[in-house]
Amino acid sequence: MNTQHSCSLMTAGVLACAVIGFAPRPASAQAVIDSVVGDHHKLPVTAVGCLQSEKEYRRTHDSGRGGFLRTGAGDGNEFILVNATIGLRSMQVAPASEAEVNNCAASPDNGQAIELTGHAERDLGPMVGHRVVLNGMLKHAKHDPEAVGTSGEFTPRPTGGGIDLTGAELALREINVDAFALAPIAAPVREAAAIASPEPAPAPAPEPEPQAAPAQPPAPAAPAPELPKTASPLPTIGLIGLLSLAGALGLRLFTRVQA
Repeated sequence: MNTQHSCSLMTAGVLACAVIGFAPRPASAQAVIDSVVGDHHKLPVTAVGCLQSEKEYRRTHDSGRGGFLRTGAGDGNEFILVNATIGLRSMQVAPASEAEVNNCAASPDNGQAIELTGHAERDLGPMVGHRVVLNGMLKHAKHDPEAVGTSGEFTPRPTGGGIDLTGAELALREINVDAFALAPIAAPVREAAAIASPEPAPAPAPEPEPQAAPAQPPAPAAPAPELPKTASPLPTIGLIGLLSLAGALGLRLFTRVQA
């Protein structure tokens, strides 16, 4: 095989590799795979769950006290996110009730726990027992993008375990925490009776109109006072006699004239 022929074969091989390397990938997985950065396969994620101290987690799960080879293992400055939900940075966190956010220890366990690391971990102490939202980098996420769903949530692949003679390792996936906050609290739902409009009070009955007082009948006229009986009938009798006498005299006189 001459040198020119060998060069041609090498050139063809390089071109074939380039074509294969630039072959289109599924759009749904490409964006997630592109977010895996560096040689350590860290994936930017959002996580929400109940914050628990590592010491309490080990006691609850009978996972030992932590190994002497790991500085601070099991101490008060190490934390675990239990009942965790993991998703891409774009994952939307649904609000929870105030009781669940402020006291999440009684929340149902979904079986997923994440060990927390990073410079922001030391500030998580006051959040223990609360539901929190974390932003950070999921470590060793080389194969996790394949599990991403349309909602942006996914279940991190297990670490694979292994024999740990020191008892320091929890065999949990880790998130290097960059920022954290208290999970959003849903507005309280008021009782239906409280939000129902109160029935209007019945209108007061109209007051009766004042009746006009009946007209008083006019008072009867007082009877005329009777005159005292002090006069005598004799003058009247005398007057009648006088008139009779005058009439007789006149009649006699008239008779004579006619004769």
